[in-house]
Amino acid sequence: MWRPVFRCCSHFPSRLTPSGLQHSLLNRVSYLTTSRSKEYALKGFFAVKIRNSRQFTTDKNLDMEFKESSSNLLSEVTDLQRTHIREIFESSVDAVMPRKMMERVLELSKDGETLTVEGREYRLHKNLNVVGFGKAVMGMARCVDDLLRPHIIKGAISVPFGCRELLSSAGKSDQLLEPDSKITVYEGAKNNLPDKEAHQAAMAIWDLVKDSTKNDILLVLVSGGGSALLPLPQPPITLEESAELTNILSTHGATINDLNIVRKQTEVLKGGGLARDAKPCEVICLILSDVIGDKMDIISSGPTVHDPSSPHICLDIFRRLGVDQLIPKSVTHTLMKKMSEERYKKNPSDIGTPTMEANLQEYAHVQNIIVGSNVIATETAHRTAIRQGYVSTILSSQLDGEARSVGAMFAKLAKYMTLCFGYLRSDVGSEELTKAELELCTHLPKKVLKQMAAVSDEAHNVGKSVCIVAGGETVVNVTGKGKGGRNQEMAVACAMELNKIMPAKLVEAYQVTFLSCGTDGQDGPTTAAGATVDIQFVQQCQESGYNVKKYLDDNNTFSLLEAVNSGKNLLNTGITGTNVMDIQLLLINAI
Repeated sequence: MWRPVFRCCSHFPSRLTPSGLQHSLLNRVSYLTTSRSKEYALKGFFAVKIRNSRQFTTDKNLDMEFKESSSNLLSEVTDLQRTHIREIFESSVDAVMPRKMMERVLELSKDGETLTVEGREYRLHKNLNVVGFGKAVMGMARCVDDLLRPHIIKGAISVPFGCRELLSSAGKSDQLLEPDSKITVYEGAKNNLPDKEAHQAAMAIWDLVKDSTKNDILLVLVSGGGSALLPLPQPPITLEESAELTNILSTHGATINDLNIVRKQTEVLKGGGLARDAKPCEVICLILSDVIGDKMDIISSGPTVHDPSSPHICLDIFRRLGVDQLIPKSVTHTLMKKMSEERYKKNPSDIGTPTMEANLQEYAHVQNIIVGSNVIATETAHRTAIRQGYVSTILSSQLDGEARSVGAMFAKLAKYMTLCFGYLRSDVGSEELTKAELELCTHLPKKVLKQMAAVSDEAHNVGKSVCIVAGGETVVNVTGKGKGGRNQEMAVACAMELNKIMPAKLVEAYQVTFLSCGTDGQDGPTTAAGATVDIQFVQQCQESGYNVKKYLDDNNTFSLLEAVNSGKNLLNTGITGTNVMDIQLLLINAI
C-alpha cells in the first residue's frame, strides 16, 4: 500500500501559504511500482513520500508533474520575496525622510519666539539665516521654512542638478520650497561632480555666512552629497582641477573618507571653514549622515567641525591609491605649502599643535546634531522584516570596501546560513559547512558568524525564514566603460558568486534573494536605486545569451539588468529626497 507523508513547510512566513496548493498537487500524485522505492518532495509548503507502491503510472510522468509544480512554486516564492524585500527597503527609506528627522529635533515655543534644539534654546526675532547643501537638503529646507518662516532673513541652498524637477515628477512636491520663500535654491554638481553652478552656490553661501552678525543665528542644513555641492577651492587650485581631483580619486578606489579628507585640506569652506567664517554668530548645524560611523568631520567634508586631518595624510592617500603622479600640480603644491607653514615633522608630538580644549573653544558657537543616519534605516528595516514573519538580524550599518567583493561575501553568507539551517546538514555534510565558515572568516569576525548561525537555528526551530539587514557604502574600481552603480555592481557580483558556490541540493531546497539599493534612489549615473537578484539570475542571463562576467568586468551592470527579465531586477524608486548611504537585504527561504 502507498502512504503519503506530509510535512508543512514552516520556513516560509505562514501567512503566505497559498490556499489549495497542497490539495491540487496531491490530486496529481500517482502510484509507483513495488519494485522501486522513490521519494518525491515538493520543498516548501509540503512534501510527499511514497514507498512500496503498486504500479499505476510511469516515473517519467510523475517527474514531469513534479517539475512543473516545483517550477510554479519557485516562481510564486520568488515573486513574494521580491515584494517583501522591496517593502522592507521602502520602510527603511521612509524612516529617514527629512521632515520626520527635522521635527524630531526642532521644537518651537507656543509664542514662536524660542527655538529649542536638543535642550539648547535660541531666541528668535527675525534673525535667522539658512544655508544648506546636499541631496536631502531641499526637504530639510522646506521643513525649516514651514516652521520658522517669520524669522528667516535670507537663505541659500545648493542641491543636485534637476532636483526640483525630479522631486515634482516623483510626487514629492511637499519637499519643494514655496515660491515666496526667502531661501534661494541653486542647482548644480551634475553627475555628482563640482561644476560652475555648484561653485556659484558655494559663493552665495559663503557671502551669506560672512555677512552674519553676532545677533544672528545661522542654521546650516547638511546631507549626503554636500561635498560636491559646495566647491570653493583654495587658490591657486581651480574649479576644473578640483573636479579632476575628485574624478581621479573616485575612479581609483578612494573611499568617501579619503575624498573628504582631501577636500577638507584643499577647499575654503570645508574642514570647519564655514563655522570659522560665521563667527561671531551662533551656528546650528543639522546633519543627515551619509558616512560610515556618522563622523561629523567627514560628512560633507565637515564644514562646521574641527578638522583633525593634515596635509600629509592627503599625500599618503595619493600614494596608497597609486595616483600621486596623476594629481594636478596645484593640489600637490598647496598641500606641500601647508605642510611647510604648519611645520609638520615626522613625530606629531614635536609640533606645537592646538590642544583639544583649544579646538573645542574655537567651535563653542556651534551646535552640531546628527538628525538621521543609516543606523535608523537599518533598525527600521529589521523591525519591518520581523513584522513580516522573518527571523531578522542586523549584520552591520558600517559596510564598506569594494562593491564586488562585498557582493561575493553576501553570497558566501547565504551559503553558510543555508548549511546552518539543519535541513540538509546530512546531505551536504559538515565538511562543506566548515569550508564555508573558513571562507567567511576573511570577511566577518568569528563572533558575527556565530550570531548568523544562531539566526539560522532559530529560524529552523520556529519555522520561519531569514532576513539579514545591512547598510553602509562601498566603492567601485572602475576599469570598464559601461553604465552602472555600486549597488547594481554588488547585486550582480552576489548573483555570480551564488551561481558559482551553491551546491545543487541547496539550490533545490532554498531560494535566496539579495537587494542592494541607495536610500537616495539614485545608484550612480543611472535611473535605478539599485537591484535585486536571486540564485537563478545568472542562469537566466545565460539562457538569454548574456555573459554576466563580461558585463561585470566592463562595469556595465545597468545594461545587463535592464536587458534581462525585462528589467524586473532593477529597483526604480525615483529620487527619494533623503540620503543615508545604502541598504542591503538578504532573504533566505526554504522552498
